[in-house]
Amino acid sequence: MPRSRNAIICEKLAKRIILPKGKTMSEVMLRYKRARKKQKYNLPLLMKMSDNVEGIVSHDMKLFYMNVESASDTLVIYLHGGGYVDEMLVFHWLMLDKITSKAKSTFIIPEYPLAPYYDFKDCYEKMSEFYKKVLEYYRDKKIILMGDSAGGGLCVGLSMYFSKLGLRQPDKLILLSPWIDLVMDNPEINNYIKDDPMLKYDDLKVDAKFWANGTSLRDYRLSPIYGDVTCLKDVTIFVGTHEFFYPDIIKFAEKLEKNGIRNKLYVGEGLNHVYPVFPIPEADEAIKKITRIIDGK
Repeated sequence: MPRSRNAIICEKLAKRIILPKGKTMSEVMLRYKRARKKQKYNLPLLMKMSDNVEGIVSHDMKLFYMNVESASDTLVIYLHGGGYVDEMLVFHWLMLDKITSKAKSTFIIPEYPLAPYYDFKDCYEKMSEFYKKVLEYYRDKKIILMGDSAGGGLCVGLSMYFSKLGLRQPDKLILLSPWIDLVMDNPEINNYIKDDPMLKYDDLKVDAKFWANGTSLRDYRLSPIYGDVTCLKDVTIFVGTHEFFYPDIIKFAEKLEKNGIRNKLYVGEGLNHVYPVFPIPEADEAIKKITRIIDGK
């Protein structure tokens, strides 16, 4: 996904500030952020799409709805990226606006708990309770989990966790450049770092540390590439070759294939991380594919 304003500010400040020994700017900023009161998230103040977005609070979690009165038999739950530390960006909303104008399914976008205020255990607890309510209220609908970057990895980890809880699996997963392995020790990553203009390896290591909060990064809830994929139903992945998540995503897709899981991998040659959010022709084509997947075509 595009880099957040916080990440850009951190990079600029790092050139001016003397950091505590052994600390990175990302870690200092996250610790500072945690010491402050969590700020309320507001929708970007710029888009006509706000007419198609309704927000409610349920179980202490803000939920944004799009196409809320849709008669479609499909519900899409979208989990945004941001390294598990950043809220949704304008780019996310612009992409969702394009998708929901074509696919008339109802979308729910949870403002799920993020580090440094919470960790993955808090998130899994909140999202599990939310999902149980979804299954109860939308019992007759097909359910799609869709997410980008960290949100894509969360979609997979939650699906595996729901299986262990004995809950009905999502009918489909749509993943945009999912962060599937927080360990990030695949040696092939080094071949892609130089070509990746968006992802910052050291910053992501810090984000992963705060999100895990002491739990091994090889736990499937953090890095679902190490989990049991046999519970998954139907997985579609979009990834660009100019991102260092690419080797891990290919490895994950091969694991799906090996275990007989229905899957489709779309590789954007020369494209960046979460390329469907950008105003480029390749993104428009990806959105058409996503719409067809959601509509079951």
